[in-house]
Amino acid sequence: PRCAPGPRCAPGPHCAPGGPRRAAPRMGAAEWLASGSPLELGFLPFPLDQALLPGETRQVHLYEARFITLFSEAASKHHDCLGAVLFTPQGNVASVTSLLEIEEFRTGAEEIGVWANLKCVGRVKLKELETTEFDYLSGGVELFTDSLPTEERAEDDAAAAELRELHASVREMEERLTKAGEGAAVAEATGREARVEWGHEVRDGSEEAGLGLEALVERRSGVLRSAGQDAPPRESLLAAVASGWGVESEEEAQRQLLSFSASATLSPSARAQALGMRSGAERLAAATAVLK
Repeated sequence: PRCAPGPRCAPGPHCAPGGPRRAAPRMGAAEWLASGSPLELGFLPFPLDQALLPGETRQVHLYEARFITLFSEAASKHHDCLGAVLFTPQGNVASVTSLLEIEEFRTGAEEIGVWANLKCVGRVKLKELETTEFDYLSGGVELFTDSLPTEERAEDDAAAAELRELHASVREMEERLTKAGEGAAVAEATGREARVEWGHEVRDGSEEAGLGLEALVERRSGVLRSAGQDAPPRESLLAAVASGWGVESEEEAQRQLLSFSASATLSPSARAQALGMRSGAERLAAATAVLK
């Protein structure tokens, strides 16, 4: 699909110039999960290096009839949820993928396409895939969450403390080098890419790369707590992600969000690996290794 990244739709040929706009009602992953089993989704195809992590968003503009039908089916059958089929360079399909909610969509002028704002709210594991009569992919899935035994929580806390310290140190170094005109050098030194490919467009990743870790966490928390344009946000992160992440406290939800946020500015391949990890400590360790 032709993808336009970022939290807002910038004017341009990739965006629908008008047409009916539909802000999604208060439906989403929680309602989809509560609808009973077996769990099924329709899927949009993406390269593996374009995987979205929980709390991230993407805008897409799709012209093919099969994808317009996919969005219609997602709204009517799957509580405004769909999945991303992530293809490796060798043509294989990743078993763990992003669970996406449709926050908003609109049809284009004369119904030539559909524009949508998607957000990643969790992860699912593929069980089976098939091509529907409308020529888009559909299949059964199961929820994919972290395994969080009690002994790992202390490990997560220690890893988070180290990461926060390293992140603050790198941010301070970046600011000093940027003032000295050496911003590109520090981006290379920390292994973070200033520009990230997203589909047929390129988004500037430098804005997020320059944010502090707590700002990244806060940004993603706001995305996840959002209940749509016409509804107030959910009162807590736990209220937004409890059923989809398998967490029982706000502390656990925040701990997992920190590990996903820390993975945000990693290389595309490392981000894809983080999506399939079942341990917050493992994700934090991967992010820490890049900053050291």
